[in-house]
Amino acid sequence: MKKNMLFTLVLLISFSSLLSAQSVAFGPQLGFIKSSDSDNSVMMPGAALRVNFIGLSVEGSIYYKSEEYHNGDIKAKTYPIMLTGFINVLPIVHGEVGVGWYNTKIDYSGSLSSLKAETSNSMGYHVGAGAELPLGSFILAGDIRYVFLSLSSATSFKSNFYVIMVGAFFKL
Repeated sequence: MKKNMLFTLVLLISFSSLLSAQSVAFGPQLGFIKSSDSDNSVMMPGAALRVNFIGLSVEGSIYYKSEEYHNGDIKAKTYPIMLTGFINVLPIVHGEVGVGWYNTKIDYSGSLSSLKAETSNSMGYHVGAGAELPLGSFILAGDIRYVFLSLSSATSFKSNFYVIMVGAFFKL
């Protein structure tokens, strides 16, 4: 009986400390990207809002990225809007899974100038891991994600990418 009461007390204390860990944070992020077939690595600036509650978190974010393929003959400008769920593995380490909507404009030039520019809205998925270092009302964050995405039906370039993200969040 005493063991059950002690166990219940420990659970209640743990649960109440988790409830007090609830927070909302907003801040800028910068991603470093290399798509499968793109000519170069690019940076992807953006902003994110994270809501933390009981070891689980949700992030909504928006970014901008511009990439070139086939020696600059294909230029893609994308505005990714991502929704990501986090589960804490350790106090500062988390796993990630999410979905993204990729609003993309693709322009063709050079040897592909006969193709018409296209605008698309594609859905992609991502998985990853990251860490957060809380420093009072300020949080430093780092994530690595792999994004599964197909952008164009006119050409067969691969647009899957991995992104290494760093960010600074301010608790609201």
